[in-house]
Amino acid sequence: MLERRPVAIDFAQEGGTLQMHPLGALLSSHDQNWGDVYLQYYHYPPDEFSRVAFKQHLIVIHTEVSPSVHIEQRTDGHLETGQLGIGDIIIIPADVPYNARWDLEHGFILLGLEPKTFAYHALRKIEKDSIELTPHFAKADPLIHGIGLALKTEIESNGLGGRLYRDALTSTLLSHLLRHYSAQKPEIQALKGGLSRSKLKQVIDYMTDHLSEDLPMQAIAEQAGMSQSHFFSVFRQSTGLSPHQYRLRQRIERAQELLLHSELSIAEISISVGFYDQSHLARHMRRLLGVTPKQVRQRV
Repeated sequence: MLERRPVAIDFAQEGGTLQMHPLGALLSSHDQNWGDVYLQYYHYPPDEFSRVAFKQHLIVIHTEVSPSVHIEQRTDGHLETGQLGIGDIIIIPADVPYNARWDLEHGFILLGLEPKTFAYHALRKIEKDSIELTPHFAKADPLIHGIGLALKTEIESNGLGGRLYRDALTSTLLSHLLRHYSAQKPEIQALKGGLSRSKLKQVIDYMTDHLSEDLPMQAIAEQAGMSQSHFFSVFRQSTGLSPHQYRLRQRIERAQELLLHSELSIAEISISVGFYDQSHLARHMRRLLGVTPKQVRQRV
């Protein structure tokens, strides 16, 4: 008998998890527009759900658990059972068939991460061509537990910490996942419809090395050996951003680093990362992060 096709669960869609948890979440990041990171908080009675597959990478963080909660799950056909504890996490990579059941009410956070965000972070942070997130079951992880609670507090406070704080938590989480919960794929694979990982890294490195310069699109496209129009299309497919948008975010990220870790003036930082002047940096930083360069520096 053929196995039933998994039900697709998409955290990017409001109400996208109701097929799995029909009682709904007590808290959700959807109203606060967090971009490629999605958080939902539940306090759920005994339940089970049949075969699903998540469009995002999923981290389950258990926050309120009695000593005797028992869970049974099947990840890509592999059965695992055990007791849950506070701070235990479960990691289910995107597109992996999954089902679970548990016997007592408990509280947990569901944290969804877009695969492109994880892949982009891997390309920026480590010298490997192809990285994948690996499944893990009921593992205690105090750092991920703390990040999950901090992000949950952000929802409860209606974003009191601001985008800069949330981005810092997300970046720490991604780096931790890369270090402890990932593996290199055996072969370099092209992103579907986009650049190969090695070619994308080559282009990103070129853009980073010339961050302060006003690079024409043609010069960047030549690094990929493509026409401008074709490069624009495949770069957007690979990163979710146009080359201009990506380059702007590179400059903002570098400006953040310099504001936090250098003695350069804001005007000097602005020029060094490719903005025309201090006001040009401030305008884009406020639009993308919700803070000004001066506010970033004051957090040191």
